[in-house]
Amino acid sequence: MPDTYDVRFRERAVKAYTQGDRSYAEVAAIFGIARRSLERWVAQERQTGSVAPKPRGGGRRSTIDLPLLEAVLALKPEMTCGELAEAYNGRVARAKRVKWWTVWRALRRAGYVLKKNDRDQPNKTDRKFSVRGARSSGGSGTSTPTVWFVSMRRARI
Repeated sequence: MPDTYDVRFRERAVKAYTQGDRSYAEVAAIFGIARRSLERWVAQERQTGSVAPKPRGGGRRSTIDLPLLEAVLALKPEMTCGELAEAYNGRVARAKRVKWWTVWRALRRAGYVLKKNDRDQPNKTDRKFSVRGARSSGGSGTSTPTVWFVSMRRARI
């Protein structure tokens, strides 16, 4: 999300519109802003007396119990996010179960280092057998999903 405009800049734009005889489009072009933004600022100034930006929304909070997730991770530090989600889901109520990507986001927010696990990646030079039994070369149309594992080290900030 882009940064908000400075309050003094907003005040100058609103003042130029309210004190002048120019349209929204003309004033917006002078200041290099969208016409609709100027309209909202003028309406906000008329309603509240201020053009200060409104606070941003908060979004949804994660339902993961981070201390429990870290306790599960301490049992086997080299778990993939899928394995970690499965182990975590076995310890919580059905309504609190999460997907692997929720675990991945929670660990990133907590400062853990997440690395790609190349143990399941096909070798491009070695020929492999596919699940269906047909012989195929590595990297020819068959894709292996990326698996992420968690390093027990927290990232340096």
